[in-house]
Amino acid sequence: MNDFDVEKQNQQFAQISKTLFDGKAELRIVKPGSLVLLARNARYFKKEIFRQLVSNIKKDSRLSSVPLCWVREDGKLEVLSGNHRVKASIEAGLDYILVFVVTEKLDREQQIAIQLSHNSLVGEDDQKILSELWSEMETLEAKLYAGLSSDTLAEIGKVDLLTFTTPAVATRTVSFSFVSTEADRFEQVIDELDFAPQGTVYLAHLAQWDSFFQNICAIKEKFEIKSASLAILKMLELTELALEAGLGRGTEMKKPDVRVQS
Repeated sequence: MNDFDVEKQNQQFAQISKTLFDGKAELRIVKPGSLVLLARNARYFKKEIFRQLVSNIKKDSRLSSVPLCWVREDGKLEVLSGNHRVKASIEAGLDYILVFVVTEKLDREQQIAIQLSHNSLVGEDDQKILSELWSEMETLEAKLYAGLSSDTLAEIGKVDLLTFTTPAVATRTVSFSFVSTEADRFEQVIDELDFAPQGTVYLAHLAQWDSFFQNICAIKEKFEIKSASLAILKMLELTELALEAGLGRGTEMKKPDVRVQS
């Protein structure tokens, strides 16, 4: 899309917007780098969520929702809502994005009110429905795209895989949260590997922790995954692929020293 095409499209948007918004707002195609971002933004993103947003935008080659801007006295457009989307679109390399521009004059109080209202007037998730929808997604790619935080994942379904403690033995407890379908996948892989019978608590030597942790870190770095729970799912996926390929069948596999407490 060249500058001439953008100008022509914006003229058409202006005509449509005049009818829809009575001259008080309009849609525009702009270069994201030309927008002025808020100097003070009360809304922040965790680094893992922002990186996922950038990844989604790169994959889609577009924004899926429209940032809200207003026209400053110097004629520049300042973003009132959608600062992170604009930043992510710049990092994702988008040449142009669509924005919604308030063209009527706004005093400082009105600007702040709009900014804060867009940050605060949001709905809440029904945890049961959220869990059901999450379970409907079968691929790790789709779950990564959904961008749910580790905190949210912990709320929609919990299976504590390691909860063993005793004062007589030095241990390190690690808990991962899965919905029921993902827990079933984990149990199925354990059964197929035949490393341990069915159970709810898996124990290993503390010395194996470093190797386990390094493998999680390697998975997260290799596949650009920020959530440890999703990294575990990726490890499951790779293990399932290895099992399907017949890895270890007909050969002697070294089994880790794993015990189960039912």
